[in-house]
Parts: sequence; structure tokens; C-alpha cells
Amino acid sequence: MQETENHFKITSSNVSTWYGVHDVLKDINMKIRRRAITGLIGPSGCGKSTFLRCLNRLNDLVANFRIQGEISLDGDDIYSPDTDVVLMRRKVGMVFQQPNPFPMSIFDNVAFGAREHNRQIKKTELSEIVEESFKKVNLWDEVKHKLNDSALNLSGGQQQRLCIARVLAVMPEVILLDEPCSSLDPASTARIEELIMELKNSYSVVVVTHNLGQARRISDYIGFFLDGRLVEYGLASELINNPREKVTGDYLEGNFG
Repeated sequence: MQETENHFKITSSNVSTWYGVHDVLKDINMKIRRRAITGLIGPSGCGKSTFLRCLNRLNDLVANFRIQGEISLDGDDIYSPDTDVVLMRRKVGMVFQQPNPFPMSIFDNVAFGAREHNRQIKKTELSEIVEESFKKVNLWDEVKHKLNDSALNLSGGQQQRLCIARVLAVMPEVILLDEPCSSLDPASTARIEELIMELKNSYSVVVVTHNLGQARRISDYIGFFLDGRLVEYGLASELINNPREKVTGDYLEGNFG
């Protein structure tokens, strides 16, 4: 079946970026599909995390950052002066490498965003959103009896699932994850990977990972970055088993990186 623009959630067109005079991304063109997991791989410093942060304008917070080109969400340029950045970031949620729960209760961590976006929300509705968000990340049964406890008391894996639940509570359309398992043990990593694969049934998911095994396990599509360029992008199975570029094969074989 021939793909149309309706198959794509985010489109990056000729995107280049700079931190001051240092160029980081060079002419990135990528179409990110709806309800699929797109993995971004490449050695440290190749630009994959910078690209991820371009997708919800988090780089705006970095001094001397500059971007050229266009990134569109459902056809709308997110860098347009008319863009409501707060609303856009609600649609495009972000989960970071280190779990970063707020120093407040388990309940309030997930309720925080929903309250911010709707100051008139009723307590019953808020409680339903919190419970549903925890259930989506398979954490409800583990925390339902201690919702008033500090989120800082949770294990690392639980904290990362809580951070994902916090994103889900504001009803996003895209979820960005920047090496979400790098600080977790193997058992917690397996649970997060299982969760990510469940999330693609409802969301477009983009994951930066340094773990090639993880990229193979969870990705539907993979983009390989090197020196700020998108060297290769396509179906995960094809890129892994039959890369078009020799440098991609060298990276996948562990010859560098």
C-alpha cells in the first residue's frame, strides 16, 4: 500500500541546528509515522538527542541555539511564530534519561500536569485520570495503596514508569523518550520496553537509545545518525539485516561507537 502524508505524524524537512557557531545537525529529513516506534541510534555526540529535543522545542531553552528548516506536527510548523508552544509540548511529551519525579506525592506527580492544563478540573475526574494513567504504565497495583507517599521513595524503574504516566495524564499524541532505560537494571528495562511497545497502539513513539539490542527489540523504524547527519532511515528489519550504507553495517557490527 502506497504511503500518503496521512501516515505521518511528524515531518522534518532540511533541519540543521547550531549551538553558537558549532553545527550539530545537518539537513535532516525524516517522516515519523503514526502509531509506530521510531528508534534513533548512533554513537555519542552524533546529534540524535538534539534532534529528539527539536521535536518539542526543548532546545529553545538552550542559550545560542539556532535551527533552520521546518518540523511539522500534523502539517503545522511547530517553529512558526503562531505556534502555542505550551499546547504543542502537551501534544508532544518527553521522558528523560534519568527518572525525574517531582518532590511531591505519587498522586500529585501525575495529577500536576492535568491540574495545570485544567484549573477547573473536578477531584473525581482528576482521580480517574491519575488512576488510568498509572494503569496504562502497569503501575497502579504497585502504588494504589500509597498514593500519598513521596514519589522519591519508588524504585528507579517505578520512577521511570511514573514519569511516563505523568506524560500520559495530559493526553499527548507523541511520546519522546531519551535513553529511558540507561539507568535501569535489566528487569526494569524489560518492563519499560514492554510498556513502550504497548504505547505504540495509541501514540507515535520516538526513542533515542544507545542500546542496539533494545533498538532491534522495540523499533518499527530506525534512523542511524552519524556526525550530525541522518545516514540511513527505514524499516527496522531492513536496516538491521540489510543496511544500504557500509558505515551503518559497521556500526551495527560494533566496529565503532
